[in-house]
Amino acid sequence: MLISCTISRAVCACIFLAALTGSVTASSQAVNAPASNSTHFIGGLWFDGQSFTRNDFYAVNGVLTHHAPSHVYQTADLHGGFVVPAFGDAHEHNFDSVGNTPGVVQQYLRDGVFYAQGMTDITTGSAQVVAAHMVNTPTTVDVTYAHGGVTAPQGHPKEIYEQYALGFYEYPLTAEQNAKIAASSLQAGNAYWEIANADALAAAWPKILAAKPDLIKVLITNSEHFADEDPAHMPLGMGLDPRLIPLVVARAHAAHLKVAAHIDTAVDFHNALIGGVDEMAHLPGYYVTARDGVARYHITDADIAEAKRRGVKVIATASIVTNNGPPPAEVVALTRESEVSNLTRLRKAGVPVLIGSDFYNRDTVDEARFLKGLGVWTNLELLRMYSVTTPQDIFPKRHIGELREGFEANFLVLKADPIVDWKAIEQIADRWKQGQQILLTKTP
Repeated sequence: MLISCTISRAVCACIFLAALTGSVTASSQAVNAPASNSTHFIGGLWFDGQSFTRNDFYAVNGVLTHHAPSHVYQTADLHGGFVVPAFGDAHEHNFDSVGNTPGVVQQYLRDGVFYAQGMTDITTGSAQVVAAHMVNTPTTVDVTYAHGGVTAPQGHPKEIYEQYALGFYEYPLTAEQNAKIAASSLQAGNAYWEIANADALAAAWPKILAAKPDLIKVLITNSEHFADEDPAHMPLGMGLDPRLIPLVVARAHAAHLKVAAHIDTAVDFHNALIGGVDEMAHLPGYYVTARDGVARYHITDADIAEAKRRGVKVIATASIVTNNGPPPAEVVALTRESEVSNLTRLRKAGVPVLIGSDFYNRDTVDEARFLKGLGVWTNLELLRMYSVTTPQDIFPKRHIGELREGFEANFLVLKADPIVDWKAIEQIADRWKQGQQILLTKTP
């Protein structure tokens, strides 16, 4: 991409050298320009929500406009590239480690994912990341955090966070290791909250809010069997008592926070729905075995209609079935059958579906590719999900996800038309965020 400057040759040379070497890191300014910098973008085909049209835009103080400023700092020729809003990840667990975050930020930026919604994190770790300005800056990824998830005693995700806190990284775990995990509470009140009843919720709630979450996540797992469990001896990995969901939602909404629900089964979907949550963090049936069968994950048409009426959104996380390597062929077939059925009916009803990864150290590029393979949506619909619906869900108060007057200058320049060929979303020629060019750090 050609950038021409109306400033000194020395500054132009520095910009040109940085573009060649990629030496500007994600934690620094891409261009050492004054706060009132402006860029004139020419030669691009801009996505208007339905198609691509040739257009010229200016970015002035990080905002798109058609009105020429009094002084143009630089001109950027997009050379016929296809300009789309930046992508989002509505379900991730990545940005809570000072050690891991810089590399993950680079991966997200490389794949054009500028927005990420944390669906539980280690609160102390994410506080360090934010304080170090590793996220939520013009040249990094913009992240929201749910912090600790609200679950039952011994509930999911305790088994995951305590396993890693104890240093157990190899599978399968031994009986002795599982016993230590069950007895451990190293991450209690940090990565998860164990809530047994309404009194426990009332006691924990001020501490939950003190962490300043951007949203609240509740964990609901196999809730059709919750009443069968002994409250005094809950097994690892269960979820919140479904009767507590409305109480959590009422408190969260009073604090102006949305609620997302981890769910596994169709009954979980139903219980979360009637409990008043705002979005489902999963689609039921992301790993279907012959023992369980597809019926267990089949969302009823009545629940789909109710989700539409309530404005509930669903994060598909459909590619989870592949997260631990190639699954058995039978699981692949059954999972696909379940996902296609549920997603097709959600699409027909007009329930918004969001794109989220739900995998450590990975963004949504694999999930977007997987959703394309299901054959449920057109390329245009997928593009809108990835670049419009998902980002706007993560940051509903910001002017993002559209390329028009007054919206943030956050966009990607693709080498080909993704409406014609979906693989084009992975062919990124250039990245701009808040009017600044993103130059990636070199990787070995």
